Amino acid sequence: MSTTEERLARIEGGYEHLATKADIAELTGMMNTLAGELRVHRWVLGLLFVLQLLILGRVFEIITLGG
Repeated sequence: MSTTEERLARIEGGYEHLATKADIAELTGMMNTLAGELRVHRWVLGLLFVLQLLILGRVFEIITLGG
């Protein structure tokens, strides 16, 4: 029969694949960074969309340049 230390070591060895609190904190920080980057990308895509509409409006003479 195995000793208590051996049994405990076997149980702890089975949990090596689980995330620790530090792993979760690191992942949370990475997700917050990604959320900020996505916010910037949304603004850029929105501006590009508006610019494309303005260009198309000018090309098809829907938008005139004064006079």
